[in-house]
Amino acid sequence: MRSLDLRLLAVFDAILREKSVTVAGESLGLSQPVMSQSLSRLRDYFGDQLFVRTSEGMMPTPRALSLASSVGEVLGIVSQRFEPPKAFDPCTSSRTFSFFATDFAAAILVPSLMARFRPHSPNLRVRALPMRPKGMDEALESGEVDLAFGNLSEFGTGFYQTGIYHSDYVCLARGDHPEIRGTLTVQQYLSASHALISPLPPGYDGLEKFLRDMLDPARIVLCLPNFFTVLTFLPQSDMLVTMPRRAGTTAARIIGAQVLEPPVKIPGFDVKLFWHERFHKDLANQWFRNQVREAFNDR
Repeated sequence: MRSLDLRLLAVFDAILREKSVTVAGESLGLSQPVMSQSLSRLRDYFGDQLFVRTSEGMMPTPRALSLASSVGEVLGIVSQRFEPPKAFDPCTSSRTFSFFATDFAAAILVPSLMARFRPHSPNLRVRALPMRPKGMDEALESGEVDLAFGNLSEFGTGFYQTGIYHSDYVCLARGDHPEIRGTLTVQQYLSASHALISPLPPGYDGLEKFLRDMLDPARIVLCLPNFFTVLTFLPQSDMLVTMPRRAGTTAARIIGAQVLEPPVKIPGFDVKLFWHERFHKDLANQWFRNQVREAFNDR
């Protein structure tokens, strides 16, 4: 059986609807010669005149009338399957968006995200996931997780990224520290007892290496499993904690700690947003990426 160009069915449908080859061509954006050629091909394929010129216009033959519903059904299916994706509507969607982040990055981001979502997108849900030593790229590729952000090494091919912000570090000391008041000298920093988050999440291990190389091993007194444990121990301790600036200022605000500029130069880092190319054009993913960027800019 000879194949039939789907565009010819659109010509058939337009002539049936408009009862005029010229008007049908205008509705399709096709010239008169193209329409005449298309009608000729239709007649040849079906072995019938299909449309005959009368005083009332181009009227369908019985054969054309018998084809009309089938042609309409085929065009409807094609239109439904291949039409451009509908715009993502956050007001009505009940989608769950997910992302990889450190515990404190999630703590900083989630309140801003939820504040943006709740007034106009009450049915959206958010799932924050901890960084993984392995498997984050596969989760992004499969669509299990939408985004990852942090000071991450480059993913392999097939990933997009965009910068969110550049961060440096701050030191935290409890608000009523007996020796430190508002500023920190090199001598104070080197001689103080330190708490270290270890192991740090993927991409953040440069800080641990820097501190272990610079400090006397005896000065690293406590290793903590995550940034949040700083909130519970620091108010009762004279130790120092070195943290990324945004995480540190947030923690200090919660527990009333001092935020101190490090007296030694610690290399900063870039926080980036990552997503897989499979979802680069996905309208929901695009919307979520914009919300994350704007939420960080609100901070």
